[in-house]
Amino acid sequence: MLGMHDVRQLLSQTDEHTLTLFVDVDNETRENQADRPAWQIWIKNQLDNFERSLDAGQREAWPHIRDRVRDLVRTYIPGGKTLAVIAGASFQTVYELPIRIDENQIWFGRPQIGHLLWMIDEYEPYLIVMVDQEKARFFTTYLGSVGFQGSMEIDIEEYDFPERTKMNAPRPGLDNAAVHGGTGVDQYENMLDEYRLRFFRGIIGEIEKQVKRHDTERIIIGGSEQAAHILKNQLNDRMKDLLVGIASIPMNETTTQILDRVQPLALEYERRHELELVSQVIDFAKSGGRGALGRKAVGEALDMQRVEKLILMWPFADEVQDNNLAFRVLQLNGDIELVHGEAATLLHEEGDVAARLYYAL
Repeated sequence: MLGMHDVRQLLSQTDEHTLTLFVDVDNETRENQADRPAWQIWIKNQLDNFERSLDAGQREAWPHIRDRVRDLVRTYIPGGKTLAVIAGASFQTVYELPIRIDENQIWFGRPQIGHLLWMIDEYEPYLIVMVDQEKARFFTTYLGSVGFQGSMEIDIEEYDFPERTKMNAPRPGLDNAAVHGGTGVDQYENMLDEYRLRFFRGIIGEIEKQVKRHDTERIIIGGSEQAAHILKNQLNDRMKDLLVGIASIPMNETTTQILDRVQPLALEYERRHELELVSQVIDFAKSGGRGALGRKAVGEALDMQRVEKLILMWPFADEVQDNNLAFRVLQLNGDIELVHGEAATLLHEEGDVAARLYYAL
């Protein structure tokens, strides 16, 4: 799974003579269905154009990079929607991404990581729990795809229930009257409810394991609405903090249908989370707390290694400067948040760039 640790590791390999390209290789694109697909033609033309415009300092590394990329293009069979290549004189890293980019991009120099950061940030890993009274299914969604992670079923047959129709023996009452304590059916239903609660507690245990295994901080519950609310109420405080919401998703939906139903809820949550973060950092900065606004203040905080999380607009307000800021933060093991919509508008009003700090300046 592509994550920030991969980008950090990638940057440790790169230098100022690195080729970065992002190209649409989606087979559903009409131009990519030709015998010689459009993405192959585009890469060839771009490599030729770069070769004619290189300066003396770039020419030594270029033949190694060009030949490696050409070899890739000749043999590559698309397995995703976007092909990302970061190549230097002695290495080449390839990512097949399931998200389609709006426009092909290519650079030569310092690696351009904006598109990778956007995909990682926009499509955070989610744990999807589909549940009803008798079974649970677990899925993860990341970078626009869904993976099945396992299931659980209630095993009522192995539980030692009394016969459902057996009546309780009467016990003596006042004046030798008989008092009935209820039917065996009542006892059966009560014990069945208790057994289901145990089943839900087992689901919660599995949720905790899945959250840890997949390093996710977002959970969505689907399936039976009644069962989903029972599960929600049983969650511990930590898991409740990770719960994004309950989605109306029938238990028999396919993975594609699950993704279609989850995506709007997830993106709505991401926009809300971004707005809360930007508002928090603005408040921090204006009250003399753990916030910095604008390029000058953020740059000074970076110089002092105080940046916990860098906040940038996407698309970048300034492609070169923002890429350089992101590069510096990742080298210092900080985090990055790219914001859109209302959060981006608010950030633009405060200088396009912000940072949450480890401690106040």
